[in-house]
Amino acid sequence: MQTESLPGTPAPLLPIEDPAATRAREHNNRGALLHLEGKFDEARVEYEAALETDPRDATAANNLGYLLAQQGQLDEALSRYRQALEIDPLNSMTFANLGITQAATSQTSAALASLERAVQLDERNVLAWDHLTKLLMSVGRLAEAEASCRAALQIAPTDSGRCVTLGTIIGAQERFEEAAATLRQAIRLDPKSAKAWTQLGVVLFLRQDLGSATEALEQGLQLAPDDHDARHHLALVYLARGQVTAAEHVLERIVIASKPADSIHVAAQVDLAVIECSRGDAGRALARLDRIQTDPENFRATFYRAMALEQMDRATEAGELLRKLAGTNGGKYSAQARALLAARDQVQDFSSSEEA
Repeated sequence: MQTESLPGTPAPLLPIEDPAATRAREHNNRGALLHLEGKFDEARVEYEAALETDPRDATAANNLGYLLAQQGQLDEALSRYRQALEIDPLNSMTFANLGITQAATSQTSAALASLERAVQLDERNVLAWDHLTKLLMSVGRLAEAEASCRAALQIAPTDSGRCVTLGTIIGAQERFEEAAATLRQAIRLDPKSAKAWTQLGVVLFLRQDLGSATEALEQGLQLAPDDHDARHHLALVYLARGQVTAAEHVLERIVIASKPADSIHVAAQVDLAVIECSRGDAGRALARLDRIQTDPENFRATFYRAMALEQMDRATEAGELLRKLAGTNGGKYSAQARALLAARDQVQDFSSSEEA
């Protein structure tokens, strides 16, 4: 609404904008259009021209930081985001961009602080909530990740992907009934979400609802036939149901379709070796384990290599592996190795006492 000047009084003076700021904004706007068109080099020239014209243009500094991050120049991107925040220290989106890039450079604590600041400044910054959720999940702070994900869902309650994330977080806290309900809500929002079907199958498997888990995982694979993680979980469900042949077919398909260096390829090969050991086919199991490049901390592979050697009467080699595994922090496989070594010692002590 406009107001009229009183009779006899001069008209109010409008603020005169700094010509440098005007030219800088023009450069930034041209840069943003070029950026959207994927013309990164030309966009960078415009952003840099904006900052040369007006070093106080926080928007150009943030935009240049975002472009640099897209091009993998992460240290330069961080510098530009910090420049933008020196000019405009209350900009939520710049804090979000800073946090995302800090996370990409493994600066986890700093990234968490930046993303938390972003949502403090703007509770509706859904990008910041999403990345905060992801980062909290990665460091195992599941209760906080759940709260962050719920905050994002309050902004976009019909987003199927965020429902999947929430269901995954709830499932990781072993609240399987609630997780399954959340994932079913994600499917209602997007029935063609392969990720939702697959994650529902995983949760149902953990809940030991094997029939429903099979149906969910098979549905997920129909929607995403190349999802080897879903296929691997389906194999595990088949094994839990005693359908060993079906599990083998699924695992062999993973082995054929995946790259030898992939973790899912290694996991499928170890699973097949376990099946072969259970059948007494230790030679085939050992040959399979010899073909894969396993991480030294793949304690499961080490344990079953020892079991295969034991079945082949190569007790000395098996014992060496078990002793090595017993001395590591390999969870249940280290504990099983120690138990087997203790049982061996008891047998030897008993044999020695009989001979005496």
